[in-house]
Amino acid sequence: MDLSIFLAQLLGAYFVIAGGVVLFRRKSLIPVVAEFGHDRALILVIALMQLLGGLAIAISHSIWTPDWQGLITLIGWWMIVESVLYLTMPYTGIRRWIRMFNTNQWYVAGGFLSIAIGLYLAGIGFGYL
Repeated sequence: MDLSIFLAQLLGAYFVIAGGVVLFRRKSLIPVVAEFGHDRALILVIALMQLLGGLAIAISHSIWTPDWQGLITLIGWWMIVESVLYLTMPYTGIRRWIRMFNTNQWYVAGGFLSIAIGLYLAGIGFGYL
Protein backbone atom coordinates (compact mmCIF):
# COMPACT_ATOMS: atom_id res chain seq x y z
CA MET A 1 0.00 0.00 0.00
CA ASP A 2 1.26 3.45 -0.90
CA LEU A 3 2.29 5.57 2.10
CA SER A 4 0.15 8.50 0.96
CA ILE A 5 -2.96 6.30 0.76
CA PHE A 6 -2.22 4.78 4.17
CA LEU A 7 -1.79 8.21 5.78
CA ALA A 8 -4.96 9.48 4.08
CA GLN A 9 -6.88 6.53 5.53
CA LEU A 10 -5.30 6.85 8.99
CA LEU A 11 -5.57 10.62 9.31
CA GLY A 12 -8.98 10.69 7.63
CA ALA A 13 -10.47 8.19 10.07
CA TYR A 14 -8.79 9.92 13.01
CA PHE A 15 -10.06 13.39 12.05
CA VAL A 16 -13.63 12.16 11.50
CA ILE A 17 -13.72 10.35 14.85
CA ALA A 18 -11.97 13.14 16.77
CA GLY A 19 -14.17 15.80 15.17
CA GLY A 20 -17.30 13.86 16.09
CA VAL A 21 -16.13 13.47 19.68
CA VAL A 22 -15.33 17.18 19.90
CA LEU A 23 -18.77 18.14 18.54
CA PHE A 24 -20.83 15.75 20.62
CA ARG A 25 -18.81 15.80 23.87
CA ARG A 26 -17.61 19.43 23.89
CA LYS A 27 -19.34 20.30 27.18
CA SER A 28 -17.47 17.53 28.96
CA LEU A 29 -14.19 18.26 27.13
CA ILE A 30 -13.98 21.92 28.16
CA PRO A 31 -13.17 21.19 31.85
CA VAL A 32 -10.80 18.38 30.87
CA VAL A 33 -8.82 20.63 28.53
CA ALA A 34 -8.79 23.38 31.17
CA GLU A 35 -7.12 20.94 33.58
CA PHE A 36 -4.61 19.94 30.88
CA GLY A 37 -2.99 23.37 31.17
CA HIS A 38 -2.18 22.75 34.83
CA ASP A 39 -0.44 19.38 34.42
CA ARG A 40 3.14 19.99 33.28
CA ALA A 41 4.01 16.31 33.00
CA LEU A 42 1.01 15.63 30.79
CA ILE A 43 1.85 18.61 28.58
CA LEU A 44 5.41 17.29 28.20
CA VAL A 45 4.35 13.73 27.35
CA ILE A 46 1.68 14.77 24.86
CA ALA A 47 3.97 17.33 23.21
CA LEU A 48 6.75 14.74 22.81
CA MET A 49 4.32 12.17 21.35
CA GLN A 50 2.90 14.78 18.98
CA LEU A 51 6.43 15.80 17.95
CA LEU A 52 7.29 12.17 17.19
CA GLY A 53 4.16 11.74 15.06
CA GLY A 54 4.72 15.01 13.24
CA LEU A 55 8.36 14.18 12.51
CA ALA A 56 7.36 10.73 11.24
CA ILE A 57 4.88 12.27 8.80
CA ALA A 58 7.14 15.15 7.72
CA ILE A 59 10.19 12.94 7.14
CA SER A 60 8.43 10.04 5.44
CA HIS A 61 5.92 12.09 3.45
CA SER A 62 7.51 15.33 2.27
CA ILE A 63 5.23 15.91 -0.71
CA TRP A 64 4.50 19.61 -1.22
CA THR A 65 1.73 19.62 -3.81
CA PRO A 66 -1.52 21.65 -3.76
CA ASP A 67 -3.68 18.57 -3.25
CA TRP A 68 -4.45 15.93 -0.63
CA GLN A 69 -0.84 14.75 -0.43
CA GLY A 70 0.30 18.29 0.39
CA LEU A 71 -2.41 18.43 3.06
CA ILE A 72 -0.94 15.34 4.72
CA THR A 73 2.52 16.92 4.73
CA LEU A 74 1.05 20.16 6.10
CA ILE A 75 -0.64 18.24 8.94
CA GLY A 76 2.72 16.67 9.84
CA TRP A 77 4.42 20.07 9.94
CA TRP A 78 1.53 21.57 11.92
CA MET A 79 2.03 18.81 14.51
CA ILE A 80 5.73 19.68 14.73
CA VAL A 81 5.09 23.41 15.15
CA GLU A 82 2.38 22.91 17.78
CA SER A 83 4.44 20.42 19.78
CA VAL A 84 7.50 22.70 19.75
CA LEU A 85 5.29 25.54 20.99
CA TYR A 86 4.06 23.36 23.85
CA LEU A 87 7.65 22.38 24.67
CA THR A 88 9.05 25.92 24.60
CA MET A 89 6.24 28.21 25.77
CA PRO A 90 6.09 29.18 29.43
CA TYR A 91 3.28 27.39 31.27
CA THR A 92 1.46 30.66 31.86
CA GLY A 93 1.38 31.18 28.09
CA ILE A 94 0.06 27.66 27.52
CA ARG A 95 -2.70 28.21 30.09
CA ARG A 96 -3.61 31.56 28.46
CA TRP A 97 -3.68 29.88 25.04
CA ILE A 98 -5.94 27.12 26.37
CA ARG A 99 -8.31 29.65 28.00
CA MET A 100 -8.56 31.54 24.71
CA PHE A 101 -9.44 28.49 22.58
CA ASN A 102 -11.26 26.34 25.16
CA THR A 103 -14.72 27.67 24.28
CA ASN A 104 -17.87 26.15 22.86
CA GLN A 105 -17.52 28.17 19.63
CA TRP A 106 -13.99 26.91 18.95
CA TYR A 107 -15.07 23.31 19.60
CA VAL A 108 -17.94 23.58 17.13
CA ALA A 109 -15.76 25.20 14.44
CA GLY A 110 -12.88 22.81 15.07
CA GLY A 111 -15.16 19.78 15.13
CA PHE A 112 -16.73 20.63 11.78
CA LEU A 113 -13.34 21.46 10.24
CA SER A 114 -11.90 18.20 11.53
CA ILE A 115 -14.78 16.18 10.10
CA ALA A 116 -14.52 17.97 6.73
CA ILE A 117 -10.77 17.32 6.46
CA GLY A 118 -11.27 13.76 7.67
CA LEU A 119 -14.01 13.01 5.14
CA TYR A 120 -11.86 14.45 2.36
CA LEU A 121 -8.79 12.39 3.29
CA ALA A 122 -10.75 9.23 4.07
CA GLY A 123 -12.68 9.59 0.82
CA ILE A 124 -9.43 9.68 -1.12
CA GLY A 125 -7.72 7.03 0.99
CA PHE A 126 -10.56 4.53 0.75
CA GLY A 127 -11.25 5.28 -2.92
CA TYR A 128 -14.54 7.16 -2.70
CA LEU A 129 -13.20 10.42 -4.18
